[in-house]
Amino acid sequence: MSRHFLFMCHPDHGHVIPNLAVVTELAARGHRVTYLTAPSMAEIASEAGATVVTYPSRYRDADFTRVANDPGYLMGVLLDESEAMLATATAELDGDRPDCLVYDTSVLYAARVLARHWDIPATQVIPVFASNEHFSFLNAMYNPDSDAAERPAAERPKEMPEWVGATMGRIGALCARYGVAAAPHEVWFEVPPLSLVTVPREFQYAGETFDERFAFVGPCVGDRSFLGSWTPPAGDLPVVLVSLGAVFNEDEGFFRTCVEAFRGRPWHAVMTTGGGVDRASLGDLPPNVEVHDFVPHVAVLEHASLCVTHAGMGTVMEALRSGTPMVCVPGSALDRPTGWRVRELGLGTVLSPADLTPATLVDAVTSVLGDPEVAARSDLLRKAVAEAGGAARAADEVEKHLARSR
Repeated sequence: MSRHFLFMCHPDHGHVIPNLAVVTELAARGHRVTYLTAPSMAEIASEAGATVVTYPSRYRDADFTRVANDPGYLMGVLLDESEAMLATATAELDGDRPDCLVYDTSVLYAARVLARHWDIPATQVIPVFASNEHFSFLNAMYNPDSDAAERPAAERPKEMPEWVGATMGRIGALCARYGVAAAPHEVWFEVPPLSLVTVPREFQYAGETFDERFAFVGPCVGDRSFLGSWTPPAGDLPVVLVSLGAVFNEDEGFFRTCVEAFRGRPWHAVMTTGGGVDRASLGDLPPNVEVHDFVPHVAVLEHASLCVTHAGMGTVMEALRSGTPMVCVPGSALDRPTGWRVRELGLGTVLSPADLTPATLVDAVTSVLGDPEVAARSDLLRKAVAEAGGAARAADEVEKHLARSR
């Protein structure tokens, strides 16, 4: 029987792209999919098979330097998005209510209030590390053991920081506005009946401690033609993908360092800037370095021997999917835990941005490419990703959850 699903996500490529293949899979099964997002994501959501409803987002106006280091500011940005989403959903979809919500965890405030307001089931999509009583992704990002930390803190803060109270207050106001009787902490901290985690359980911190409410489906990869196309270079030089993702990508110095590191070396670098820097600002490029705003990383990684990444979860999952070792250069609190996990599992190494020079990058690339143990462990994770199920399993889980909820 055909059902109506409403996907909800703010305009961040690292959060939208992981669920597009699930949209396509559900649509292919005959379901109707509506996607609530910002205008900037409307085209790719529509191409995935959804009917798009847009809301007035201000996400891209945020100060991402503050996002990288200030959890209170990040919560405020996401609550602003949630407020705008709720206003649009109730105004435009109240007469065409879906059977089930599928929401990105970053806008859980909107979705959990809306699901209660409409009295419908909901599924959470987690495109980062999941959290439970044994591991907190928020704590791992913003509460390192020290400024020079190399792993998540073992302990959580003994006292809640001030921004937690402010966040609770805003959640309470949203509940009151939409007639939801739940307490703010119940909305924020609930463990929903189903969370789709787009990483394999083997990569998740404390993965063995998560129960059946968490389905570790791994990366959900579908058509990526909206990112352009890419042709492998002639010759037999090992290909290295270099990317800072689609958010923290305005570090011209990083890309200049990479150009100099690869200049004259026996590797072919494919650099994607995500539109964060002007290609012309990087100067004359050597013949073994190509620079693009966007290309489908999955296409490059099919040929790549290594990936140099900011350790954003999307890029890391794409690298694991192809069994590609990594050199991680995490420039923000959001990405450090992922880089630490890559190193902990022996899938590559981590360089601090403060230590990044052409020489240190060359040393890191040479070391990782020459380590057969890294290659072997990367291949094991590739197999784990394949076995996780991806978009097809995600759609199965959503359908089963909806059937149980009726």
